[in-house]
Amino acid sequence: MFSRLYLTRSAQRARLYSTQKAIFLNQKQLETLEELQSVPIAQVPLSTEAIVRSSPEASFGRKRIGAVSLPRPLIQGITALIEESDKRLIRTDALRLYESLRSTSRMTNAATQAHEPHTLAYGPRESIAYAAGVMPSTYAATFNVLAEVSQRISDFGPKTMLDFGTGPGTALWAAQEIFTDLQSCVGVDLSEDMLTIAEQLQASLSPNVDIEFKRYLAVVPHAPKPDLVVSAFTLGDLPSQVLQRSIVEQLWDQTGDILVLIDRGTPIGFSNIARARQWILDGDKNVHVVAPCPHDGPCPLLFSPDAKPDKIWCHFSQRVQRPPFLMKTKHSKFNSEDSKYAYVVLRRGSRPNAESGHVSDAAYTWPRLVQPPLKKHGHVVMDTCTKEGEIQRMVIPKSQGKIPYRDARKVAWGDLFPHASKNKVVTRISKGVVVDEK
Repeated sequence: MFSRLYLTRSAQRARLYSTQKAIFLNQKQLETLEELQSVPIAQVPLSTEAIVRSSPEASFGRKRIGAVSLPRPLIQGITALIEESDKRLIRTDALRLYESLRSTSRMTNAATQAHEPHTLAYGPRESIAYAAGVMPSTYAATFNVLAEVSQRISDFGPKTMLDFGTGPGTALWAAQEIFTDLQSCVGVDLSEDMLTIAEQLQASLSPNVDIEFKRYLAVVPHAPKPDLVVSAFTLGDLPSQVLQRSIVEQLWDQTGDILVLIDRGTPIGFSNIARARQWILDGDKNVHVVAPCPHDGPCPLLFSPDAKPDKIWCHFSQRVQRPPFLMKTKHSKFNSEDSKYAYVVLRRGSRPNAESGHVSDAAYTWPRLVQPPLKKHGHVVMDTCTKEGEIQRMVIPKSQGKIPYRDARKVAWGDLFPHASKNKVVTRISKGVVVDEK
């Protein structure tokens, strides 16, 4: 038995050794090998050329910033508010908030039911529930948009800011994290209880920025206008399009340089943003869109004859790291979630010249991905919003080149893509057409 096992193992070793191949070198190859062995490693010349993997244009157009975490002072301030309140009531009120937001996420048929945005009043309980259950996601979306503004417009350093519909001061916290030159901010919200929470949270930080909270937006004719105006997740709370248009026009009149509008990433939220964008473009010719659109025409996803805004709408996603109080409020074991949002950034002045030679100016004409790309074997399919004002499908094959193909493999939903497709693009949704409401 022992001899049979020994012979079997010997045969296995023999088969293993027999699979190894011998390398035969001629005389010239042997001389070259000896010369290489005689050279010290320190004297071997190293290549100084940089390895190019992706283009700097693709890096500039990248929108994703990873998971966003709330500032530690903000987490501590909200945790202190929760500790002073009844946690069971916070959970109940948070569920009511989620239900009210969910009920108005989809468009309704006007023939059967008129669309009415939720009219949930933010009292003391609802305000605390909003800070505990909704504020982290809205903060992440606002942080992403303001970070994109800071990256795309490097010379933009606002010193004054207006936050309309500030709530618990969400946009103020995000702006202070990104823009270090802020000197004074004004937060406006109709709810007195929301402003009380905003003041308590800002007091926990003790910033060097002069912050003032008001219930109404005061219009002073000859007063200097703030450099940055933000209205985040507010348009959906207004009960009618007439009031929405009035508020948007007032905010644009108060804007000194840049206006940022953000709403929920639902068909209703996208429609609110697209209409507000068009109202400003129709009322003022000295304005251009910074993001997300690479054009100043009507939005094809809402105003095109081919548009189906209840099925395909322009929105984006930002991951946020859930603080401990949010995980307890939602009774969840997952420490992250995705915040969906729609937005537009408008700036006074004419659109920059894309042929100036600067990457920041050329980015104004790059197509933006409005849906996640389809990364197939040997090619990448992307649905993009283009400078022609259309939604086009472009395909980047591997044969187009190493750098364009690698950029296409690394591109993500919401990014700007700097390369044109070598293949013919397909127009999925034609240009938008705006009918004069007057």
